[in-house]
Amino acid sequence: MTRTNRNWLPEYCNPDSYLPKIPETRTLFSRPPFLFQDFAGRAIRFLQSEQARKMGFEYDQKNILPCKWKCADESVFGMDLALYAYTGHYPFDKGGIGGYFNEPSVSAAVHHGRINIDFGGSHVGYLPDNRGGLFGYIWRPLQHERSTDCGHLMNVIQPFKSIYDDATESILIFNPGGDRLFVSIPNEFIQPNWSSHSIKLLVDLDTLTAGDVPYREEVPHTHTPIGRTLFYLNPRFLEELSEEAVRRFHTAEPTPIGNLLTHPYFSIFDSAAELDLNGLPVRRLNLYMKFILSAANSPYPLKAAIVNTNIEHNRLTDTVRQAAYKPYAFASFTGVIIDVYEETINNYVNLFQPLGFSIKPAGVTRDIELPPDEIHHLLRELTPAEPVRPVADIMGYRSLPHLLDRFIYRPGHFRRD
Repeated sequence: MTRTNRNWLPEYCNPDSYLPKIPETRTLFSRPPFLFQDFAGRAIRFLQSEQARKMGFEYDQKNILPCKWKCADESVFGMDLALYAYTGHYPFDKGGIGGYFNEPSVSAAVHHGRINIDFGGSHVGYLPDNRGGLFGYIWRPLQHERSTDCGHLMNVIQPFKSIYDDATESILIFNPGGDRLFVSIPNEFIQPNWSSHSIKLLVDLDTLTAGDVPYREEVPHTHTPIGRTLFYLNPRFLEELSEEAVRRFHTAEPTPIGNLLTHPYFSIFDSAAELDLNGLPVRRLNLYMKFILSAANSPYPLKAAIVNTNIEHNRLTDTVRQAAYKPYAFASFTGVIIDVYEETINNYVNLFQPLGFSIKPAGVTRDIELPPDEIHHLLRELTPAEPVRPVADIMGYRSLPHLLDRFIYRPGHFRRD
């Protein structure tokens, strides 16, 4: 009989509870990102078009207020420069460190300009190499070393990542002889009171195991190791693996589960997290932490940026739908900002992978939402609008045609570090 340990989980971690889905990295990055200044120019061109007018959006240069919601890191300042070049106005700040959307800023912004054009999202550093590149870090020229980027988001995730990494190395699978495989799990990953950390990782006994291994005095491999519990491995776990992976575990030598500890097989939560009146973590990113840490096709810093951008985009669109903002128009472009340090100009360059685009014309409360594939379809064929200020003068360079060629990340092909 398999005994559950789900009763130890906070209600929001219940595997049977529905959690809204986040767009798949494989879908988002089936197309290359844009250079941000190129994206901004194309976005302005679209907003000036007849197609945008048919959607109810009237582009009026004298009432346009460019807005940004993004992290305060200097690596994303190129977005400000691009928006200044294409609109002639300094962008209004609707964001905060970590790439969070600052909801109270909207009431001020609409009094600065009746038409808000929002560009925003979480950012993540990218170090190009021939192995798919490393996410989460960027070169800091003033310090002459690489460091985290976005540091805030990485610091939020790091305690969870440390516990997850420990579990991937400490949960062991082996075959002591016979038809059934064993899985040896440290007790702190079975029952939260065995761990002194505030971050708790619990293996889901319902999905990974198929009952305790019964003790038999004459069979040494059934004897309980100190600090661990032995279980039979659930056969369904093996059904999803390649033949090579299955063979790796069919040995008497215990083998770490590694990155095969994916989201159906564990839960992770902060026992000290601040909760709202509904019993949910105030930091909504915590709800998706196990998906971020164990994503097979996406490095965890990129996955975190995608998840956080989705959460904050929802807060932005929810805000502008309020009745108080009915008289104002909004065009909101949301995506993941990918920062690259470019040696040829001795500065940072921003790529942009769009996740969503919404238009709320003045006089209505509901907006029109366009998904990433439609955004690419709309903008790829457009030429950037004529800038109000010369882009090369503002940005410090004319073009970087080689930069997108250096972004060789593809889902499933990236460097783990």
